[in-house]
Amino acid sequence: MHIRSLDLNTLVVFRALMQHRNVTNAAVEIGLSQPAVSHALRRLRERYRDRLFVRLGGMMQPTDRAVEIAGDVAEALKRIEATFQDDFDLATLKHKFRIGFIDFAAIFFLPSLMEKIGMEAPGVDVVAEYVGGPAAAQLLQTRDLDFAIGVVPPVSSAWRRHTLFLDKFVMIARRGHPEVGQRITLRKYAEQRHVRTPVCHIIDRALEGRGVVRKFAVTADNIVSVPFIVSRSDLLGVMPSAGANVFAEFCKLKVMNLPFKLDTYRIDLVWHRGSEKDKAHGWMARTIRALASDLDRYLATRERTETRG
Repeated sequence: MHIRSLDLNTLVVFRALMQHRNVTNAAVEIGLSQPAVSHALRRLRERYRDRLFVRLGGMMQPTDRAVEIAGDVAEALKRIEATFQDDFDLATLKHKFRIGFIDFAAIFFLPSLMEKIGMEAPGVDVVAEYVGGPAAAQLLQTRDLDFAIGVVPPVSSAWRRHTLFLDKFVMIARRGHPEVGQRITLRKYAEQRHVRTPVCHIIDRALEGRGVVRKFAVTADNIVSVPFIVSRSDLLGVMPSAGANVFAEFCKLKVMNLPFKLDTYRIDLVWHRGSEKDKAHGWMARTIRALASDLDRYLATRERTETRG
């Protein structure tokens, strides 16, 4: 196939279908009618000699071939679009970013990020995807995400990775808990009832060697609900320090170190190398890194204050 016979608009349709997995939503995104999108898809199928998308469960699911070419198509279109951007002006910038927030990362990043965007680039939209690490890795691979924030498994050498900060797990209890003072011993910790969360396997693995088995009173499938449960009960919870400190005042919580050693872990910002020539992408990366630096300083100051207390 000669490139001169290819209508680049069909690739715009392909990108929209990869993002939305839905003909109607893809049509709205790019300002075409549904029949026009369907016609473009038929032409793409002929060119690539592959179905590219199959209808499954009410969604248009990409084939292996579609996943294979998605990254190159998205990068090619971004570079073409960049040639029309003579000036980079945040005040007039129109851009949509898809950011994958892994587990609890959105709790402390999204509010600050939207405040910053509102002040500097009001024409920028953020689509927040709440995903786990493996799902984020897959979406980065297909370019369905511009960024991922959180604990992202190392999958591809085509990614850039910047550590935003180190975090740790802490214990939370309601203020006024009859069994919890400024600190808690391991024995006292083991005697209490707890909230089971998606990160409990990390905690319980560390306790196994100490012969401690916790008693769970309730299971929370979302870590965001834990501070609210703890605030209205005598249950103990475990959360990442950054998230716990966000809720500490609102939910009237005590936040303290766990009575056993647990390693810190990295919160990373991950993106595809191919996006780095995009000025808007670079601005967003710098903005997220600056917000993370502010958060890191806040957490360090709070920890020093608690230690002195």
